[in-house]
Amino acid sequence: MRAITADFVNISDSPRISVVDQPQIAEDEVLVNVMYGGMNAADWQYSQGLTKAIPPSNLNILGFEAAGLVARAGSGVTNFSEGDRVMFARPHTTGEAGTFAEYVAVPAKLLRTVPDWMSMTEAAATPICFLTSYISLFADDLGNGKPGQKVLIHGGSGGVGSFAIQLAKYGGLLVAATGRAVNRDYMLEMGADLAIDYTDPDKSIVAQTREWAPEGVDIVFDAVRQNTLPDALAALKPGGTLVSISTGLDTSNLDEQMLASQALGFRHVRCFAHWPERIDKVPLVNILDQQGIRIPPVEVVELADLQSAIERLKGGHNRGKLVLNMAGG
Repeated sequence: MRAITADFVNISDSPRISVVDQPQIAEDEVLVNVMYGGMNAADWQYSQGLTKAIPPSNLNILGFEAAGLVARAGSGVTNFSEGDRVMFARPHTTGEAGTFAEYVAVPAKLLRTVPDWMSMTEAAATPICFLTSYISLFADDLGNGKPGQKVLIHGGSGGVGSFAIQLAKYGGLLVAATGRAVNRDYMLEMGADLAIDYTDPDKSIVAQTREWAPEGVDIVFDAVRQNTLPDALAALKPGGTLVSISTGLDTSNLDEQMLASQALGFRHVRCFAHWPERIDKVPLVNILDQQGIRIPPVEVVELADLQSAIERLKGGHNRGKLVLNMAGG
């Protein structure tokens, strides 16, 4: 089968389209025929061996989320059958289980049914960003968001940020979000109470946030990655929480930063991807079905355009999500 793999010996040839063996499934797993794979900034980071979070030697097939059809269910699986439309986040953070492949073996407990109203491209763009946002904002040991609190979401027009704005509003929070001026209306449409232009030469992000929340916000969620908002603590009220997405790309020591933040009286916590063990606590499909969550704009990338898509991810500033067409020619 075809798969998108990393080559850590010849970095200039990474990632690339390879031919690999189709995976076998255990009795509690489902073989998914992937139609589309959601693309994330982590894909180019890992393909170039730039991350410490996942050792390059353990990574082969790329991809962290996908949507497809059930091809076969293991003998112990009773809730999925051939032809079912499903979406999922990567079962493991190392090894062979990436989602950019024609077939992926997925533990049945990690699969979610794609709602009838949702397209497969939208489904492929949803799991990682939704799970990362929800967990970061509401998990007790992370954002622990409560109704009436104020949150600053840095990177409000990207895939994670687009979901984070909406989920924060779903949870009863007041939301300020940062983005370029061209994305102001988009962030407001997603539900932001305040859209901050981070390119404003006259007012910093912190200054604009403090005008909106003079005492500071309860939560800052850096939806880009660690250290993209260097003055984050200045936007927080005393005892507030900074949630950083840890990709391992940044060369700074996040552990030391977290200790330093805590010494100043703040909570500084780290969210690493989606953490599969938490998925049962996230009512993904129920929220999608009942709360009118909008899926960010989705753009389909053909396999022939893989390298150009990787460059776009590397450059950042993409509104919404790119999804890779694994079923195309």
